[in-house]
Amino acid sequence: MTITAVWSIASAADANAGDGLSVTEPGEVDDLIRRLAEPNAGPATIWHEGRDLADPATGMLDHDVVAAVSGGYGYLSHVDADHDFAVLDGDPSSPAFAGEDAEFPAGSGVDPAVLAAALRDFLETGRRPKVVEWRDIDW
Repeated sequence: MTITAVWSIASAADANAGDGLSVTEPGEVDDLIRRLAEPNAGPATIWHEGRDLADPATGMLDHDVVAAVSGGYGYLSHVDADHDFAVLDGDPSSPAFAGEDAEFPAGSGVDPAVLAAALRDFLETGRRPKVVEWRDIDW
């Protein structure tokens, strides 16, 4: 199985700076977490290569997953045809986080190791991770 992550990099020198990583082995998730924790890394859009497309003609995915690491916390959101939009049910003292095209409410941040476990589960199953607790969000 493979998950692919892409994210922007805040850069005064390059308005289009970004990075990406394809992960095929559970151990590679730790590298993704480290890279998302870098000071200028934005939230990553992540997709599972093994899932069917919602619309093969346009390439539209059947799921939307976003991960971020900020201030010592990991953040993750997930939505697909089987699940409403949800974020992790995290540490109540974790702050809200907003980044490019992503917003996470206060209390949705977790230890980065918990985020890594969730992403390993997503890598292995292609489904919403079951190793974490979720909180539905109605913006």
